[in-house]
Amino acid sequence: MTSSCGPAERLPKQRRTGPRVAYGLLAAAGCIGAYFAFWHYQIKRYQAVREGVLYRSGQPTEFGLRYLVEHRGVRTVLSLQLYDFRLYRGCFDPGKPDGQRETEYVAGLGARPLQWAMGEEQSWPWLTPWQFEEFFRLFDDPANLPVAVHCQGGRHRTGTISALFRLEYDRWPVERALEEMYSFKFGGAIRLQERNLRTYLPRPRPAADVWKELLGWWQPRLDGAAIPDYDALIRRLKAARGDDDVERALVEYVERAKPFALPVAQRLIDNVDDPLAPAATLAAADGLDRLRAAVSDRSAAAALIADFGSPAEQQKLLDLLGDRQLPEREPERFDAIAAGAMNRYTPNRAAFLLPLLEQEACHLAEAARQCRYCDTAVARLSSIIDENLTVRQPAVGIDAWNFGRAAAREWFAAHPAERQLTRLRPPTGRTIVHAGDPMQREDLSKANMDSRRQ
Repeated sequence: MTSSCGPAERLPKQRRTGPRVAYGLLAAAGCIGAYFAFWHYQIKRYQAVREGVLYRSGQPTEFGLRYLVEHRGVRTVLSLQLYDFRLYRGCFDPGKPDGQRETEYVAGLGARPLQWAMGEEQSWPWLTPWQFEEFFRLFDDPANLPVAVHCQGGRHRTGTISALFRLEYDRWPVERALEEMYSFKFGGAIRLQERNLRTYLPRPRPAADVWKELLGWWQPRLDGAAIPDYDALIRRLKAARGDDDVERALVEYVERAKPFALPVAQRLIDNVDDPLAPAATLAAADGLDRLRAAVSDRSAAAALIADFGSPAEQQKLLDLLGDRQLPEREPERFDAIAAGAMNRYTPNRAAFLLPLLEQEACHLAEAARQCRYCDTAVARLSSIIDENLTVRQPAVGIDAWNFGRAAAREWFAAHPAERQLTRLRPPTGRTIVHAGDPMQREDLSKANMDSRRQ
């Protein structure tokens, strides 16, 4: 019998794949970690708020700025730092930064360096009155876009600019804008800053049917290309100011109370000598009383009169703001008028805050239902005069606001000239960039002060 047993077959050695897979995973994880660490170092807390319009971050390095300009097309780099810092360069630099100063480096890349020094204002991290005015000039002009904004950590000052952008240009609900702001390790609420965001009044935009009427009136009167949207119309009208036909058409549009006339006038008038102002404030005074006036018309009417109205028109607005029964009798009317009177931080607006200090009713907007008009007046006045009126005595919640009201009354008593009604007084710029090379360290002391919290 032939044996079936031949030479034993040699089986291949079984490979130990477990350790190799583990090493591969560790290597991949290391590469991914190094990648994210690299980007966090170069441009930490980076976010495209709106692609092609606004990017936010902490302090970028040279590489981070080059990425923003060359790969994101950034035209304007807005620094909110107190210093024009030297930049870190290279992949990793553990020592002191030894690159160019940011303004020099950004200009060398072909972008526009812009610096709004923030950090010493008492209503930190809210904008100064001058910066608030410049915010709209910056983002209303497409020639400035895209904008990259940063501070040191990319949390508080940058977060404020981004939240304001969300409210004004993206029309996000306040709660959504705050949720995003806090998601960047912002910390707890900061009293004055959050109050100003919760009660912010975006500039009105026309509904579709109103826009159709606006376009039907203005397209034939403005030479050139088609007008794609409301913002483009405002830019075209601003560019055409001084043309006699356009000026006559503007006055006629306002005097005939055409759709959205007051909000359009509010966007166009920026000085007390504007020839459109008399017709606009006369129509605005009528709009304050009109029974079926739209909310946008009433808020625009209050804003126009506060800045450009005659003494009689301004006194009428002041009386409405001081009517203790109006918030109960006509809450929608009062809410729109109060919002319009408080939608700006120019010094002339202070006088209109005085009667609001006695109005203890709350705003009607959902996100501001816990906010009393008197407390909002304190927040606005604090920003206008650069003094945090809510921290003169340590307190929290409504007690802090009540102390703030008392401090505001004292301030008006000590500054009787600011009780007088005047037309527009633009704020002066106070964005002094400090000299020197201090440590690039984020100052969180203000964010951590319990007395500033809600």
